Amino acid sequence: MKNIFNPRFWAVICFVTLFGLLLACDDKEVGTTSEVQLLSFGPSGVKPGDEISFIGKNLDKVTSVELTGASVPASGFVKQSPELIVLKVPNETSEGLVTLKTTQGDIISKTILSFEVAVKIDKVPAQARPGENITITGEYLNWVKSVTFAKDTTVVQFVSQKLNELVVTVPFGAETGPLVFSTGGTEPLTIETEADVVIALPAVKSFTPAVAEREKNLTITGTNLDLTMGVLFKGLAAPVTNFVSKAAGQLVVKIPKGANKGKITLVSYSGLMIESADALKFTDDLPDLAALKYAMYEDALVNSWQNWGWGATFDFANTENVRDGSAAAKVVFAGTYGALKFANGTVATAAYTTITFSIFGTPGTKDKVINVSANGGKAFPITVKEGVWTEFKLTKANLGSPATLTDLAFQEAGWAGTIFIDHVGLQ
Repeated sequence: MKNIFNPRFWAVICFVTLFGLLLACDDKEVGTTSEVQLLSFGPSGVKPGDEISFIGKNLDKVTSVELTGASVPASGFVKQSPELIVLKVPNETSEGLVTLKTTQGDIISKTILSFEVAVKIDKVPAQARPGENITITGEYLNWVKSVTFAKDTTVVQFVSQKLNELVVTVPFGAETGPLVFSTGGTEPLTIETEADVVIALPAVKSFTPAVAEREKNLTITGTNLDLTMGVLFKGLAAPVTNFVSKAAGQLVVKIPKGANKGKITLVSYSGLMIESADALKFTDDLPDLAALKYAMYEDALVNSWQNWGWGATFDFANTENVRDGSAAAKVVFAGTYGALKFANGTVATAAYTTITFSIFGTPGTKDKVINVSANGGKAFPITVKEGVWTEFKLTKANLGSPATLTDLAFQEAGWAGTIFIDHVGLQ
């Protein structure tokens, strides 16, 4: 274990001076009252096992000293007189007020007694599951004030806390990483474990049916599925958090109406995303598109093509709504005659007959016009269909019969909205 913060505060205590003044008091003055009085104790910052002194009046009437976590009877005092009690600090003692027990009643200190304690962490579990208890062993663990899990999830209330053992419930927001212990005492410590505690995460093995129907149940099998906060489907901004059933080995969830084909993602309570290896398909999915003979966009910009567009935001790795493959380009037009423009590439068109692409219109884009042009030439208008993927196949004549294609632009006609475009190229 390593101390990442260990400030040293050296207390200057006028304890000896006070002690001498009290001893110099006249016997008659001390005897003027039978009331038990606690005037001072110290020195502050002693360690468990060291001696500590309590100064006052009529202290010979004290039957025990109650410290936080420990009690010392008069028979256990190192020394007891009307003016002084000396005792060894028990190892079990923690920071807190002091109570002197007498036949006249309890005398409670006005200030907190603290100690210099060298907390030591000996053993921390290598693995843990959120929601379950872990046991930490070491020395003076009763002085631990908090345990922080990665990332910055702090526990201050413990299942149990003893001198050599601390039991903590792993918070659901915990992630894999070191633990950080914050301690009390006159010299507080911050102790970080050298090794990470591996926090269990949900994982998908398979799901059925592989070809599903929307608004029907999907059964997911895997491990630690009870640690799933939500299931995120493609096409949805928020995960589904209400389950038909949830257990460690199986999770059943109703597929939302707006879900799209693609990989499903488990969302852990810490917010980490765990994606399935296989993609979910639906019975009413469109058939696969014919392979492109020459691609400009196919899950990403390819063959040296770049986007030189304007008046929009572009995401060429979007997986929310995909027509073919694993990604589609998401284009959010601002309504300023913006355009998606494929540029910085070149392809001779003699070997091809059509320029093909697929477009999906989101709500509000019904019958909106996009002007498609090649090499800055005359535009060919197409109409967006809302809520469905539409494959367009334009002839070379539609775009001015370019012998070589050096750019291809898709420009909105003065409207704002979002489209997805996929599978762009020549056939």
